[in-house]
Amino acid sequence: METTHSLHRHGFIVLLLVISVSYVSCFYSKNIINGSYHVKEIKTHSDQKRVLSSSKSGGYQPNQQPICIDKPAPSNILPIFCGEGYFISAIKFADYGQPTGDCEKNTLKRGNCGAPATLRLVKKNCLGKEECWFPVTDEMFGPTHCKGPVKFVVSGTCKKKRNLKD
Repeated sequence: METTHSLHRHGFIVLLLVISVSYVSCFYSKNIINGSYHVKEIKTHSDQKRVLSSSKSGGYQPNQQPICIDKPAPSNILPIFCGEGYFISAIKFADYGQPTGDCEKNTLKRGNCGAPATLRLVKKNCLGKEECWFPVTDEMFGPTHCKGPVKFVVSGTCKKKRNLKD
């Protein structure tokens, strides 16, 4: 009897472990392709591509990388991060609601129904860090009062960390 109970308990633990690993793998496989984010969701220069070359910011600079996240909400937990050796140096735009415009064209504008605390919360939790994570929900940013689909959009800049030798 004890052996059967022990086997069931171990089987249950293994099942939970498999489910957890599957969930994490599924989350990352939907968002990451070849170690960098899918261009439609998060755009960076971590792989030296000129993703935002048409932006008004003056194009690619080796010591900076633009960040652009445009994700339908609600989403699970969304990471914002720079490539290795970079940190989040500026958040130019953040809205959880129905923003308009395009990250690539640097034409983002707040919608009429977005959560007003979004920019402040993103700056507070991300500036100066290599990465930050957000649950993209009303509980995190506050109610949007939007009718229809809601998005989480962030635009910013990552800067290369300086070496002490430089």
